[in-house]
Amino acid sequence: MHIKDKIVIITGASQGLGKELSLKLGKLGCKVALVSRTEKLLKDLKKHIISNGGTAEYFVCDVSVWEDVKKTVKKIIKIFGTVDILVNGAGIWTTEELEEKNMDLVESAFKVNSIGPIYFSKAVLPVLKKNNSGHIFNVISNAGLDIPEIGEWLTYSATKWAMTGYTKGLKYALKNTKIKVTAFYPAGFESNIFETAGEGNVHNQPWMMKTSEVADAIIYALDTPKDLSVGSIAISKVE
Repeated sequence: MHIKDKIVIITGASQGLGKELSLKLGKLGCKVALVSRTEKLLKDLKKHIISNGGTAEYFVCDVSVWEDVKKTVKKIIKIFGTVDILVNGAGIWTTEELEEKNMDLVESAFKVNSIGPIYFSKAVLPVLKKNNSGHIFNVISNAGLDIPEIGEWLTYSATKWAMTGYTKGLKYALKNTKIKVTAFYPAGFESNIFETAGEGNVHNQPWMMKTSEVADAIIYALDTPKDLSVGSIAISKVE
């Protein structure tokens, strides 16, 4: 495995895709920096990874607050020595219907889905540039591509299109370096993102991919030889 012993930051690590990815990478020998706002879930995840023979530390951080992000990245570097991979996985869900009940979701969605990944990317870039290596992996959504359903999730889609634009620009800005940048566009998969936003129990839907398999797709893109890069990858369930 090319990613064995790599230092990997995962935002949104405490549940859903972030949790599944953290567990898998821990088993593969990565040293995982677990980031989210929920300390209890992070503690439990760290214990789980360590009990399986992995290496992990957790960091409570609000990805939408620049000072939190800067302090967190400094702590990670102090503990692990460097950063090799950043997986920007934190995200929240919103729809037009949900925003009618809670307009704060508009601002929250942009802060977590768009601003947070930009903050973390900016915080880790100095060490990646110093090493002239590393990988920034942005978990976006197929809502950041041309799909007809975006009319039902205008704000959510806008946050994901913002990340599409940022990721493309970042890739261009780093074209003369050895730093990899990947845009990941999954269709819907099993997670708690809908319930957290107030959608109710949305599980076991026929259109949903398995979270474990989505995590496997991310690992496939991360575990490439140092001179190869997956620029973008879109996945969906086979109908």
